[in-house]
Amino acid sequence: MRIVSNTSDSAPQTITTSRWLSFWFCDAPGGASLFAIRAGLSLIACWYFASHFADAGTWFSGTGLLATERLGDFLDAGDLTDEAKWRISPLYLTSSTVVVRIYLTLGILLAIAAMTIRTSRAPAILLWLWCLWLANRSLLIAGPEELALVFGLAYLMIPRPNDATHWTHVLARRLLQVHLTLLLAATGLTMLSSEIWWDGTGAVSIAAPIGRRVIDLTDLLASPWIHEPLTHAVVIVPIAAAIMIWCQPTRKIAYFSLMLWCIALAFLSSQWMYLATMAVLLQCFKPNHAK
Repeated sequence: MRIVSNTSDSAPQTITTSRWLSFWFCDAPGGASLFAIRAGLSLIACWYFASHFADAGTWFSGTGLLATERLGDFLDAGDLTDEAKWRISPLYLTSSTVVVRIYLTLGILLAIAAMTIRTSRAPAILLWLWCLWLANRSLLIAGPEELALVFGLAYLMIPRPNDATHWTHVLARRLLQVHLTLLLAATGLTMLSSEIWWDGTGAVSIAAPIGRRVIDLTDLLASPWIHEPLTHAVVIVPIAAAIMIWCQPTRKIAYFSLMLWCIALAFLSSQWMYLATMAVLLQCFKPNHAK
């Protein structure tokens, strides 16, 4: 056994010398990076709630496309009831557009509170629930941004908010790192199941013009000398970086490669919120803070 004082408490903590425990609880937490992640995810949560505001009636009203009764009929017809039964949300109890918009407004206020209040975990917990409940209610229109945002906010409920040297900050950062690594590796490996990522046309496919696209890059990607290397880079970077980012000599290369990967995919796919969320979560690996 050895004694380690890694909290602001006057009494030191006794921990074992196990490398496993040291990994999860004892390394320098890099509090600044966690604060940056909290602030970044809070801003994205504001964006997430605001993005539902204009179309709240179209989706969630009594005559909306995702009206509770209509959604229930769809799930029954597709035999998907068992898969959806755990997607609990108080928004299933209302069909009022006004109530939904009040909910969204409260979500924005909670996001601001989670970013600014550093004396209690309550705002972080409530913000996570607010995002989770909206994601559950948006069952058929939810995208990858909900997944990344909800798991990031879940881990940020763990740290003691007013003590960046507490072991809970280390645990939260490690959970973010491990989860993000698995997500990046799974993303790259999943791409390998589609032929377009082998023949070099994947970048063109995801950049094909779609409704409400902000930037159309299809003309730029017409040349095989551009879209083929870009396609393979989109696949290789998350797989390779998921390993390299854990090695001290290659951490900076992996980190900056992943940041460029997020930027490139955001322009190609127009999934701005998802890739912005990933870029924020990558700050848990920022070389200046992560060990």
